[in-house]
Amino acid sequence: MNNYKKITIACCSCFLFACSVQPVDTTPTESTTPSTITDATETDTTNNTVKGNSALNSLLSLAEQQENSGNLQAATGTLERAVRISPRYPETYLRLAELNYRQGKTAQAQSFAEKALSLNPNQALTEQAESLLQKLQ
Repeated sequence: MNNYKKITIACCSCFLFACSVQPVDTTPTESTTPSTITDATETDTTNNTVKGNSALNSLLSLAEQQENSGNLQAATGTLERAVRISPRYPETYLRLAELNYRQGKTAQAQSFAEKALSLNPNQALTEQAESLLQKLQ
């Protein structure tokens, strides 16, 4: 019976100690606010990557590997996942447009190219999207 009292006292002590500890502040920091995430999709022109979004960079790299190996359907699926992660990144839409064009899906290619243009891409992407749209007409 003596051991039960010691165990009960130890458990109650731990419980009371846990209750007396200050809670950890879990409010989002500035680096996780939506405005920062939106800004994280800026392109770094020196190495053609997206600043601050490693998941998007990983998917874009994987899609490129799949495309280079001839697996266009897998590359398309990977780029569609990238769109869900960063829906305001025009290069993803342009790459989807080009893949759909290569697969003969002209309506989808046109839709993705127009979406890329609507996101105000840089000059090079604008020219590529306009060139693809001319091919489609």
